[in-house]
Amino acid sequence: MDKVHKNQCVVIIGTGIGGLSVAALLVKSGISVTMFEKASKVGGRTSSMMFRNHILDNGFHIMPFYKKSAIYTVLKKVGIENKLKLSKVKNIEFYSNDNNSNSSISNNFYRYPKGISDIIFGLSMIPFRSRIKLLKILLPLAFTSIKKTERWDTISLTQAIKCLNDNTKSFFDAICMLAFADTPERISLGEFARTIIRANPFRGGTSEFGYPQDGGYDTIAKILAQYIKQTGENNNNNTITTNTGNKILLNCPVTKVTVKDGNVKGVTTFDGRFIETNCVIISYPAYFAINELFEKGVFSEEFKSKVNRLNRTTSVVEVHFALSQRIEKQRQVVFPIGDHFTAKGIFFISNITESVSPRDEYLVLVGTPVSHEDPAKSENIARISELMKKDLQQIYPHFRQSLIWERPMAWQLVESVVKEPGLVWKQKMPHEVSYVKGLFFVGDSTVSYGVGTDSAAHSALLCYPKIMSYLR
Repeated sequence: MDKVHKNQCVVIIGTGIGGLSVAALLVKSGISVTMFEKASKVGGRTSSMMFRNHILDNGFHIMPFYKKSAIYTVLKKVGIENKLKLSKVKNIEFYSNDNNSNSSISNNFYRYPKGISDIIFGLSMIPFRSRIKLLKILLPLAFTSIKKTERWDTISLTQAIKCLNDNTKSFFDAICMLAFADTPERISLGEFARTIIRANPFRGGTSEFGYPQDGGYDTIAKILAQYIKQTGENNNNNTITTNTGNKILLNCPVTKVTVKDGNVKGVTTFDGRFIETNCVIISYPAYFAINELFEKGVFSEEFKSKVNRLNRTTSVVEVHFALSQRIEKQRQVVFPIGDHFTAKGIFFISNITESVSPRDEYLVLVGTPVSHEDPAKSENIARISELMKKDLQQIYPHFRQSLIWERPMAWQLVESVVKEPGLVWKQKMPHEVSYVKGLFFVGDSTVSYGVGTDSAAHSALLCYPKIMSYLR
């Protein structure tokens, strides 16, 4: 096979985890890349920000499967895994309010099970007989093959658990919030099974989770970007260029990808510049790209219709709270169980790493899925935020007196972390289109499994050999 020309330059649109992962793999192989990013920093949906000296993430992100994750695999393949210092997220518990009346309230925390023995002996919130029923569902999933799980990609998780009682179903609610940031009815049984397989220690898996020690989930993106730019220098505020010819152009959206006679010819930027290239990788949702960047006729209407089906969104309200005291001493994540709780996930970020907050202040993030209408109305966001504050006050009586400030955030159209049944794994956007040579797609909207950023990295691992084959 012919060698790749070292002066071959690949254009990558988007600097989220998918784009950065495939760029790092290409750079490792000696391929020059030019990356275009419409935002002022790398990271995409994982970007973080400073607010009142706290590091706030754009939602709660977590690295699943730790050293078995796709993200870690990318870092290891390019030899920079030691640059990512992670804090383990291991103190995860359920909170169940056994009596929902105002009197005689019994408050209980229950350990999040990390294995079969934990489910049998440690999951005391569920009666023993229910635990046995639970194992009858989980064990076959944990020991099946990835190939077999594809048969279940059209089945909703709720179909598999409809025979369980409400308490046991609450267990799945919490797992889905942690693993998918969504609810069971939106999760396919196949995607759930793949997660269980990857967490099975008897098959080399792990249920460990990680978060950057220095705070800010976009640390991962920054490490990948640093590797890509290597020994380069900052020429100006918007361009990072390297001695090897690699570039990351910030505040520089691409407005058009030119295709002629079925071959990629180049891209046009927002300021009218045309950059010639025969290889373009798009690393933001494909259903946006095919409608925004290409002239009519490049893709068939049938293909566009199929890809547009993937445009499924969820809506979320999340609130960051800064506290003057540590109301939770040891737990890092708490999942309130029951419909009477608005808050579905409470993340004590300062208990994961103190780097996110200034001294003697503590950061908590609380979130819940909401209807599509809620984020569009400020009064609804305020109402949901107040309900979550009541949840915190009920669980932690010192919450209100500890509160320094709060910062609500709401997203009406957040791309689903895991697509709905029938739109997952190999049913997502393919990495390449047979009749357009030199065009590739990566990111969590493309063929891959996993959750969010890990899915994006997995797509890069799957797409990279296809790109290299084309370049040869």
